[in-house]
Amino acid sequence: MTNVIKKGGKKQAFSPAKLKNSIIKAAKDAKLSMAKANQLVKDVAEPAIALIKKKRVVRVADIRKSILGRLDRKAKSVSNAWRRFEKQKKCK
Repeated sequence: MTNVIKKGGKKQAFSPAKLKNSIIKAAKDAKLSMAKANQLVKDVAEPAIALIKKKRVVRVADIRKSILGRLDRKAKSVSNAWRRFEKQKKCK
């Protein structure tokens, strides 16, 4: 099982569903169709999840960097939507 080290140092079990849902929500925010969002999950999330599952421990910052890098190459509007959400979340 893979554990994720959160920003505050807390450990949590890795959840592929959380990662997939984050991409789908960002794709919706970027006004992509559900079919394109699902394809993006397949192209971006699934390869990252396969790599993450091979590790025992991974930092959330490393997951973020990997996913945003892949999104930047595949769908810049979705990576921008993800970053906007993070920025709004920090302001609250």
